[in-house]
Amino acid sequence: MPMDDVLVVYGSESNTAKTNIERIAKEWMARDGVNWKVCDVMEGNDAAALGLVHIASTYDAIVVATSSFRQGDAPANYDDFLEALYKGSVAMDPSGVRQVPLAGMQSAVLGFGDSRFDTYMNCPRLTDMLLEKCGTRRMAQRREIDVKLSKEDKATMMADWAEDVHGALQAKTKYSVPKVCEWTVPGNGQTFDKSLEYLPPPPPPEAAGPSPVVVVAALGAVLGVGYYCFA
Repeated sequence: MPMDDVLVVYGSESNTAKTNIERIAKEWMARDGVNWKVCDVMEGNDAAALGLVHIASTYDAIVVATSSFRQGDAPANYDDFLEALYKGSVAMDPSGVRQVPLAGMQSAVLGFGDSRFDTYMNCPRLTDMLLEKCGTRRMAQRREIDVKLSKEDKATMMADWAEDVHGALQAKTKYSVPKVCEWTVPGNGQTFDKSLEYLPPPPPPEAAGPSPVVVVAALGAVLGVGYYCFA
């Protein structure tokens, strides 16, 4: 049976997400008997440059580790990928048929953040949601690593997530199997939408012309004035 090819993508301002996912990827590949492989590890902007369609045709799974920045925005090196996911989530072909650019892929997300902020985990949660809208199957529940946690608790959460991802890939879980959970777990789906930053605004509604009743009434008024003037 051929090995599944995995793409690892990260978004990081302080290198926390980058450092940890690179470490986890090396630990995955160092295990005995691994029947899948991490083919590439890259920042989100580089992944966006590949294009979602290319990603889906090249890899079997995508694993993302990212934080949020400022007002729940994507890190600078991940912004293009979040934009690609937003656009992919509403993609249509020329005939208006909905496109699902990442259909057939499996996905998992690891988030990093600080719960003292209202926008805690915004980018990881949006990523998890949008990956699904683009067609992926969630193979592992997202973990949210809070900077306030102890070093031991952080390590345990990351290890548990890494084991879940490894287990799903090692078991060759089929795409047709139901996803492990909704993207709203954990966090109850609390996000700050960023679609206005990435998607074009909807076209304004067409201006409605005057109703037939108004036209008839106006014409009647004009005729009445004409009759008065020339009578």
